[in-house]
Amino acid sequence: MALTAAFAALAATAIAQSTGAAMLTQAVAATAAVKADYAFDVDLNTSKVNWRARYQPGATPALRLVSPARDELSGDERRAFDRMAEDFEGVSWCAGERMGRVADVRLVREDETSATYSFQPTRDSVRGEQGRRYADRMRGEMVITKDNPDITRMRIYTPEGFSPAPLVRLDHFNMTITCQTAPNGRRYAAEAVTEMRGSALGQDFNERTVQRSRNLQ
Repeated sequence: MALTAAFAALAATAIAQSTGAAMLTQAVAATAAVKADYAFDVDLNTSKVNWRARYQPGATPALRLVSPARDELSGDERRAFDRMAEDFEGVSWCAGERMGRVADVRLVREDETSATYSFQPTRDSVRGEQGRRYADRMRGEMVITKDNPDITRMRIYTPEGFSPAPLVRLDHFNMTITCQTAPNGRRYAAEAVTEMRGSALGQDFNERTVQRSRNLQ
């Protein structure tokens, strides 16, 4: 009897994992089928900057600073914004193609309308060389709707601290993405809140960044 129950539990776990992977694949495919390059407003708030920008597909540059005026920024701030503009890819879809490249999707909990899954970020699922380098240090969690699968919320975090470079220690990293519905019916990253704590060259840091995308047109 105990052996039968154990096999039943293993089978249920395998089915839940398979269902989660299938739901994620369906969500990514549905988003890819209708995704559009919308124009929208971008707000970025940290302890050092409070920027409002406008993304316009086809414009040069595509991301333009609205407030404060560019000539009010210091040289370092202008360079920081220009780097952001250079890397900016437009609408960040919650069930974008990169989410189709995560690994080890496992059921955490569920209710009648949604299911929460953990996952392992991979080098192919994250942006940027630094992010790819430390993908194995990260863990993820996402909430997927059961009806017309789509991601409504996501979290990327470090389960434990580590040293990404000499004399640098990252004790805590957590990014929470809240998704809202775009005009095409699919969800995009409307708000991303990133919290980082650690030390660099003997100095502690504690940073919080909030990026919002709104007014998709």
